Amino acid sequence: MTDTTVDVVSTSATTADASPIVLAQTDMLRLKFLPTLVDNGKEPEKSVSGKLLYEKKRKGDVCFPTDCQDSTEKISRGSVKVCDWMEFQMSTSETYALFEGLQCLYALHDDIGKIPYGTATYARVDGAFQQFLSIIQNDPAAARMIGNEENYDLVKTLLRLITQTSSLESLKKSLSELQDDNLRHLTTSLNIEKLHRVAMLMKDNLDNNSEEFWQTTVFKENQWVLAQLFACPCTIFADKAYVGGKNINNGCGNLCDFIYQNSLSQNVALIEIKTPCTEIIGSQYRGTYSFSYELSGAVSQVLNYRDKLTKEYYALCHQGTQSFEVMTPKCVVIIGKMSGMNSGQIAAFENFRNSLNNILVITFDELYQRIIDLITILSENAEQEREPSSQNGNEEYPF
Repeated sequence: MTDTTVDVVSTSATTADASPIVLAQTDMLRLKFLPTLVDNGKEPEKSVSGKLLYEKKRKGDVCFPTDCQDSTEKISRGSVKVCDWMEFQMSTSETYALFEGLQCLYALHDDIGKIPYGTATYARVDGAFQQFLSIIQNDPAAARMIGNEENYDLVKTLLRLITQTSSLESLKKSLSELQDDNLRHLTTSLNIEKLHRVAMLMKDNLDNNSEEFWQTTVFKENQWVLAQLFACPCTIFADKAYVGGKNINNGCGNLCDFIYQNSLSQNVALIEIKTPCTEIIGSQYRGTYSFSYELSGAVSQVLNYRDKLTKEYYALCHQGTQSFEVMTPKCVVIIGKMSGMNSGQIAAFENFRNSLNNILVITFDELYQRIIDLITILSENAEQEREPSSQNGNEEYPF
């Protein structure tokens, strides 16, 4: 146990060991209390048991007996014989340390309500902060008040304090006690902020010609961005995935950038990613425009992936541990930018991609604009929710 945290490790459905309370310690002596939290069904208010541990070590010893594997035999209450006694003299500072520690443990047990499963770390919250948290939990008007621009520093401090704890249990408990209005406003704000950050990352790198950056830093770390391309719930099934095509010499294999999977039907979609700097339009041709070598190559490449995956589906299923389906899989190519094209080039590009069967070709700036549009929708919904006459909706967010 420290000044700020308490570690709890469950030992059964009704008991958990808590961090020791060190009452006194010198170079050679140590007195501590080893507490256990208990779900006491008969007497719920009596929720802490434990044992006092007093130990000595020699001057040259590195550790105390209970810290060493070769510790000597312990002396316990069971070791006391008839007509013998055992005595622990405790100073005022030691009894006060025990009192403070027990007070903290009783309060902790009351707060968490039940023995947590596994290991958890709980952070102490001072009285002033606890009172402040209680206010914003129960008063939506107060929660909206701290969202004002002039209180920005206060909000940053509050969020930092809430999220500094290493215990997810504490954070989940705080969130579970929020009223619906508070939780909805917080969720909307967090989603909008995450969208803003990814949108800014994309905007700042629309001249970045690194495929690795876009595949790893942007799309792999923010899977929901590519999920916006589909009208069904999808998540990454694999990245840099082998889709077949090896010859007898184990060469010429095909690796697709991303395979997304419909979480309900298990069907997959193949995604090939180029960069925003990749050329889309070629030279002018008889009143219209041809298309670049890179665009036609990317379309052919993803079609080849689909062909190999379809033909070798059963072999790949047998080799892997994850199940998936291949039912006319959709192909996606993310390539180049539309900005900078003239009206004739845009018309040629639209005619070309709209004529493709089950292949979606989308540019990086179009994908960026989808995120901006999503931010706009969420922001407008948030404004409507803050109006007294608004109806509460059930918007679904991409996270």
